[in-house]
Amino acid sequence: MSRCVFYLLRHAPTLWNLDKRIQGQWDSELAPVATAQCEALAPQLAGLALARILCSDLGRAKSTAGILNRSLRLPVTLEKRLREQHYGDWTGKHWRDIPPEAIAAAEAAGWSFHPTGGESRADVRQRAEHALIDAAKANGGRNVLVVTHQGVIKAVLYHLLGRAYLPSEPPAFDPNRVQEVVCQGGQLTLGRLDLELPQP
Repeated sequence: MSRCVFYLLRHAPTLWNLDKRIQGQWDSELAPVATAQCEALAPQLAGLALARILCSDLGRAKSTAGILNRSLRLPVTLEKRLREQHYGDWTGKHWRDIPPEAIAAAEAAGWSFHPTGGESRADVRQRAEHALIDAAKANGGRNVLVVTHQGVIKAVLYHLLGRAYLPSEPPAFDPNRVQEVVCQGGQLTLGRLDLELPQP
């Protein structure tokens, strides 16, 4: 099976991100700064010789890909398995309204972090990895931009890094930069973190 290189990018900031509200699989509009950020990033992404955009089917990811694609002009595939973690009963709430003890207990569960009515981080990792492996089969020998969510990127990278996903672990990467993952022979491996993008 040919080697496929994925470049993982978090969607542009949303109004709910700025307001510290939990989006999960709900959506809010992109923040006003999003368009300028994407327009500045697109020429740098163009230097990665991308063949396609693989995108979460949630609105904030699709909007981000749409702005980038004004310049990149790539075919886009939507993939529901790249959605953000389902936060269940926490969805739509401000983080400040979640009892601190509930947050602490959830985070202490590591990969089993599981808001009531939602899904675990392990569930997110499994579906996201399957999505990437399936995409690699269809895009062998190509470079693919993946526009997704912080929870998805963390789940994939932390698994490849062998992390326990506990709050005591220091951050492994900058969620606002591009991360590289390689798929070959149906196996995902870690590429470069916090990628230095080519300058246009």
